[in-house]
Amino acid sequence: MKKSNGDNSSSGRKKTTFGPQLSEDDVASIVMGGIVEKGVNQTVSQPQVTVLPFPVARHRSHGPHWAPRASNLSTHGKEVEEDDGEDTDLTNFDLVAADANPIKRKQKKGLDFRRWKELANGDDSVLLHNKKEHKSDGNAKPREVEKELNSTKSEVVKSHEHKIGNVGVDDIQSNIGNGIQSTIKSKNTSSHSLHVAAGMEQGSTSIESEIDAENRARLEKMSTDEIAEAQDEIMKKMNPALIKILQKRGQNKMKKKNSIDSAAIGSISEAFSENNKKESISDNAHSTTITSQKHTQKGLENKDVAEVKSAATSLWDAWSTNVEAARDLRFSLDGDVINNYGQAPGNSSAMGTYSVENASERDFLRTEGDPGALGYTIKEALALTRSVVPGQRSLALHLLASVLYKAQDNIIKNQARSTLKVGNQNKIVDWEALWAFALGPEPELALSLRMCLDDNHNSVVIACARVIQCVLSYDFNELLFDISEKTGIFEKDVCTAPIFRSRPNIDVGFLHGGFWKYNTKPSNIFPFDKIIKDDDAENEHTIKDDMVVATQDIAAGLVRMGILPRIRYLLESDPSAALEECLISILVAIARHSPTCADAIMKCERLISVVVDRFTRKDQIGVDYSKIKSVILMKVLARSERKRCMEFVNGGIFQKLTWHLYRCAFSVDHWMNIETEKFKLLSALLVEQLRFWKVCIQYGYCISYFSDLFPALYIWLDIPSFEKLIAKNIIQEFTAITKESYLVLKALTRTLPNFYSHSEKVDQSIDDPMTDAETWRWTHVGPMIDLALKWLSLENDPYLSSLLLLSGRMNNEGLTLTSVLWVISTVLQFLFGVLKSVIPEDNSIVSGNLPWLPEFIPKIGLHIIKNRILSFDRSDTNHAGSFLEFLHQCRHQSDKETSLASVCCLNGLLETVITVNKLIKLAKTDITMSPNDHQSVESADKILTDGLLKCSISEMTTLLETFMKLTSLSGQLMQSVEMFGRGGPAPGVGVGWGAAAGGFWSLNILVAQMDARLVLQLLEIFLVESAKEKENHTDDEMNMTMERLNCAFSLCLLVGPMDGFIMEKVLDILLQPEILMYLDFGIRRSLTFGWRYTEEEYLMFSENLMSHFKDRWLHVKKSKSKTRDGQHGTSKKSKFSLNTIQEDVDTSAHTSLLTEWAHQRLPLPAHWFLSPISTIDYTKLVNLPVKSNVLEVHKSGLFFILGLEAISNHVSSNAYSIQNVPVIWKLHALSVTLFAGMDILEDEKTRDIYSNLQEFYGQILDKKLLEVGCNSSDFLKFDKEIHDSYSTFVETLVENFAGASYGDLLFGRQISMYLHRCVGAPVRLAVWNALSNIRALELLPPLDKCLAREEGYLEPPEDDEMILEAYVKSWVAGSLDRSLTRKSVAFTLAVHHLSHFIFGNHSGDKNSSRNKLAKSILRDYSRKSDHEVMMVKLIQYEKPAKYEKLEQAADASLQGMEIARRLTVLREACEGNSTLLGVVEKLKKVIS
Repeated sequence: MKKSNGDNSSSGRKKTTFGPQLSEDDVASIVMGGIVEKGVNQTVSQPQVTVLPFPVARHRSHGPHWAPRASNLSTHGKEVEEDDGEDTDLTNFDLVAADANPIKRKQKKGLDFRRWKELANGDDSVLLHNKKEHKSDGNAKPREVEKELNSTKSEVVKSHEHKIGNVGVDDIQSNIGNGIQSTIKSKNTSSHSLHVAAGMEQGSTSIESEIDAENRARLEKMSTDEIAEAQDEIMKKMNPALIKILQKRGQNKMKKKNSIDSAAIGSISEAFSENNKKESISDNAHSTTITSQKHTQKGLENKDVAEVKSAATSLWDAWSTNVEAARDLRFSLDGDVINNYGQAPGNSSAMGTYSVENASERDFLRTEGDPGALGYTIKEALALTRSVVPGQRSLALHLLASVLYKAQDNIIKNQARSTLKVGNQNKIVDWEALWAFALGPEPELALSLRMCLDDNHNSVVIACARVIQCVLSYDFNELLFDISEKTGIFEKDVCTAPIFRSRPNIDVGFLHGGFWKYNTKPSNIFPFDKIIKDDDAENEHTIKDDMVVATQDIAAGLVRMGILPRIRYLLESDPSAALEECLISILVAIARHSPTCADAIMKCERLISVVVDRFTRKDQIGVDYSKIKSVILMKVLARSERKRCMEFVNGGIFQKLTWHLYRCAFSVDHWMNIETEKFKLLSALLVEQLRFWKVCIQYGYCISYFSDLFPALYIWLDIPSFEKLIAKNIIQEFTAITKESYLVLKALTRTLPNFYSHSEKVDQSIDDPMTDAETWRWTHVGPMIDLALKWLSLENDPYLSSLLLLSGRMNNEGLTLTSVLWVISTVLQFLFGVLKSVIPEDNSIVSGNLPWLPEFIPKIGLHIIKNRILSFDRSDTNHAGSFLEFLHQCRHQSDKETSLASVCCLNGLLETVITVNKLIKLAKTDITMSPNDHQSVESADKILTDGLLKCSISEMTTLLETFMKLTSLSGQLMQSVEMFGRGGPAPGVGVGWGAAAGGFWSLNILVAQMDARLVLQLLEIFLVESAKEKENHTDDEMNMTMERLNCAFSLCLLVGPMDGFIMEKVLDILLQPEILMYLDFGIRRSLTFGWRYTEEEYLMFSENLMSHFKDRWLHVKKSKSKTRDGQHGTSKKSKFSLNTIQEDVDTSAHTSLLTEWAHQRLPLPAHWFLSPISTIDYTKLVNLPVKSNVLEVHKSGLFFILGLEAISNHVSSNAYSIQNVPVIWKLHALSVTLFAGMDILEDEKTRDIYSNLQEFYGQILDKKLLEVGCNSSDFLKFDKEIHDSYSTFVETLVENFAGASYGDLLFGRQISMYLHRCVGAPVRLAVWNALSNIRALELLPPLDKCLAREEGYLEPPEDDEMILEAYVKSWVAGSLDRSLTRKSVAFTLAVHHLSHFIFGNHSGDKNSSRNKLAKSILRDYSRKSDHEVMMVKLIQYEKPAKYEKLEQAADASLQGMEIARRLTVLREACEGNSTLLGVVEKLKKVIS
């Protein structure tokens, strides 16, 4: 605020009444009011109260129309007139006015605003007088001049140069900043224009208005030439250094101004003529084009991202560029990206005026009725959450929620490729990058949300809760958790905390796939009130620590910031239904985060009791979403720990939250009378209550409740009248309850005692089991089986027959089909659970030794046969398709949920058929039934006796072939799952940092994993059984077997943290001795060996590999010896540190139904199979007496890998195989095998296998070289792809080679591989220097015996000067002396590359380097006469035309002219040195 001039003394002040005293000639007479400033002895009026549709800021800067009152200005000695008195003074500043003294204003030299009236009247002499006083000697301070220029700033509107009008001071400043010709601006000088300009200029004052009026009045009378002359005069008088500063500032301002349409000021455009409007529109289009181009440069377009990146870091650079671009994205209030800023209301400098600091000033008045037109960035929206206006805070939070929901939606919808490029309206936006930026460290989102949750306005609190719910990805995660529950396959939930991989180390050969760790230590997540209790901790911990934790993991940061006590308070204060639903959703998301967060919820005082009390105090009959989510919360907490579930049962919480199950024993007609919407809510509640009950059953509790709940369950277990359900439109909700009921029965089957042993079945893996563990009774099983078989009576039920069989299928809605398929899948799982409890626990029981067979087993088998579940009759060509064939076709539907439901049905059906077949084979008793149709019973009896699988082998084979293709394609989806490691592949807040196709937490991968389970069951039938039954196989059978083995190998890439048993099953299949024989057969089809492995060796390989793979990849870290309570505490002596993330392993590994990503290694890297030969035996390196089996594991691993490589040559090209793994990892693994010594090469069989692997990989290297071309070298970047310290590894490997190999051919081939031109220059240089330093270059094999073709070592010629200098240093040091006689590849490489470099055609710096190297060699020859042969070889060397005849070509003599040219080159390199010239002449005589 500006104060009055110095000549307005206190004695000259006149006591005034209420309201400002304005002069009729005062420019600021249109201003409504004023602001009381220090030193002003006058009363202040308040603005009139107005009702506006947008909240207006009410703080010190009340708006653009508020300026200092003009009553102070008595410049012209005129008395001011009194105001109309409408405003009243409420501040009572008159009491202290007498003691207030005016602040002396600092005088500015050369500026006298008291005579502005004379300027306005056109007195030219005054302007000349001011120019003389304003002369500058070039020593003026830049800050003072800058203040002068800033004080004259005014907003005007652009027009074309031929429109002569008033010229604003901005033009002069713009020309100073950019050094370009001035732009003429047209301006209407009416009082209305002045009023609008004052309204748009933020913080303008009456003095600035006077200056603006003075400038415009004078400039109006000046011509264009006069203005240019005045500008030149100003430029000459200013300091050049200051001009550069202003030029830089002007360029920055112009960049901001170009991004906005400068002709969008609606009120001023009304004063323009029609021609001016058309020209302004043309300018607008041009400005929009410039804006679009500038955004392209910011990385928002696809093309720019790909062009800037280098080969090694292109992905990361593209990601970083897009995250940076997300900072400048502007969003509308609906969350849409605003690309055209030109439509924003306001003046041309709106972009420069509006920023994070003044986001709250964009109210209804300042933006002409549309505050959101310009849009808000993420940071501006977060700044607006701290406004003093509740409406603005609420609006900002709604905007953030819209943006984040839209980002999540685009990420989830993009299931086919990476979300690096996803279209959104008019621009290309990387939504993953936007999500990463929003949750990153710069916006400080968590801190703002935590502060808003403490707001005292309900609208702000509920808006904040919705943002938190979105940030924690509650909605999207719950959809996937719900589908995961529907499958009935996954007994455990996966935690949603973001994670990262531990770095690879040398112990495991630098192989990727280390243990996962939480982004933040579990000990950093502790309740906020724990800090308050500890005074020392309160001093040590700051908000910055909370923000660091929130940056690593926003959910953990919110818990650390004390969100749980705040949620408890809000729930206790009787919130609205919407707020209560959001708060419980947040609790569910936090409970799913990790066991530590679930523990924090349980330990938050009164939080659980408040949730339960609100559930029970509400309307007992009515159902709302808060009740449903309350049950979900308790279910998730019960899953996290068994003791917690016991507390819920013993404390009565389970009974309170599931009482609706007891009151549901009504007929179906009663449910038909309930309103559709109410039934849908009740269905959702019953589903979650059944899931809660299922969790308790899995822990061994509440099993006895079945007798009480069976009357209610009977309605859902029985098959309904589908026509009534479809008419009521509740078939999806009804079948959802049925599905969960059968999943409860499936859980109950796991508590059944074994049918033959009658021993209670208690899970021994659970520590400290309950002494009162309950079991289900076999007497309850029979009626349940009868109800289940009704759902499989496809021939008897017309609706099911028309829906599920191809013969009678009609057009049906997808939801109906999917719902019925889910029910049938759970029915089949229940039947399999019952059959599994019948299988004897004694594995010694062989076929035909079962005492008797329960009646329901053949009953199930006959039901499958009679209802066309499988196809057995292949002679009848008119026979309709089976249910299995129908499921096969459903798998290929576009709807993911239908595909998933069909695969679940196939899994359950196959499990049931296999188990029935196995039990009947064990019994081998005659099947006796009361026949209704004698012929059909005889046929069914024969099928049961021969075996269900054997009679349907054709259909099973077709099924296997189809799903083998599906899984081979799905395996490649997982390659980019760890592309960006910030959030890892975990769900939850990890979304946005995942991979293409949704990563491991998407329907795509869920379907692929279910496909893998089905393929595993089929492979067990066709691989294991066929290998045991047959000995002699035809070539076609062997090829098919190899295809199936390769498919089993590819399944390993689909395993997630919950799928460890898939990995175990794959290993059980691949590593059986019978299967290893197939691998041996595949090896001998491609290679010839003079020896064979024995059955004992196959058994040894199987045991070694099985033990290694399970320990290496399936091992879960054990907990440390400390309690979980101790994890939350912090040491008083050590300060809180977030740099090193220590591993705190949960002690509840076996007492929980949660699966953590942390502390395990799954999913596997693509090169996981190389681990047997990539493990280093340190007992050899340090001479420990402990004998290790690493050598045996190496032998077994080499055989296993060679077998996989061999069968990969016999599989189809589109199938995933070991050949898809980059060859760099395979070559590296062979080197790691020799890292601890060459004991592995002492065994003859293993040596042959190692040699053949080298040949295999050499051929792959040659093929790769042909693909990329000889000029595209250095694609084997070991230091980039393997480890950044790879040079140290190869140096140690070279030392081992020199000390133990004695020139062994295989070891030497492996070392010489690093000298290949495809290897990166740093590694080649490190290997050469290491060999040269220890004089081991001569130990390398000849070039024709090296790995891969000779051309790869020689072409393209070496151009790295450091490597060439290393060649010369080795030459001079004598390291190559023996290499010549032993024909080592080292001498060949040195001669070839040095000859090309020295005698080739070069220019510039290359000539100086060539002369330097040539002189070094000549000096060496002058001192060492024994290097004469080497020098002659160098001069006479000719590039061989055919690398197969390399030795003859090297010895061939060149023509005399070429020899003379090369000697001339050497003379030129001597640069007149007489001694070196004499050496050249000596060489000439020797050669001639």
